[in-house]
Amino acid sequence: MFCKNCGTKLEDDSKFCPNCGAAIEENFSADEPKISSSDKTISTNPDALVLKSAAPLPDKFDWIKWMYFVALLPAVVSPGICILSVPIVIIIHTYLSDYHRKKIRKQRFKFVSPITADEIFNKLEPALVKRWNTKVAFDREGDTISVEFEKIIYDINLMEDGTFCIWWRLSLARAFFSNAGYKQVRTATGVIAYELQQAFGVK
Repeated sequence: MFCKNCGTKLEDDSKFCPNCGAAIEENFSADEPKISSSDKTISTNPDALVLKSAAPLPDKFDWIKWMYFVALLPAVVSPGICILSVPIVIIIHTYLSDYHRKKIRKQRFKFVSPITADEIFNKLEPALVKRWNTKVAFDREGDTISVEFEKIIYDINLMEDGTFCIWWRLSLARAFFSNAGYKQVRTATGVIAYELQQAFGVK
């Protein structure tokens, strides 16, 4: 959890903020009672996804590889046809990759409610840092926790129906010089969503 007076990260057994000295109990007003895990409810959204492993999200167009095979096949008979067919397949592949990559942002994952950004950070941070051998950085903007995973930023957005979405994006500096690959986004989204669901006991 974090101090509501200055924002400093607090230890679970802290009684006073080490930065500003505010008493921990003063960080909670009478109108904001602490909510135990038993008071939280799991979303009943039937379209919300529950991940059974940290594997990448399913590839929605893995059949595209067969289109390359079909496009190259006419080269045996007429190389000229191949010159026309391969660029068409590349254009289709690029379009579908971009379409499905953006669609990942709309995918809803089953979660618990109510929940706070502090609770998400306290459980997700050790899970990602200790289990995954990669650079993980956290940030927050209001009630949104952001995870930088393999140089792409993933915002964890809590939805009103008790689910969450993961909105991937590139930093402003990198947006002009690089691209977020479809497989890279599928992989990191799967890891973050799975670890978050496991941390809060979503089955």
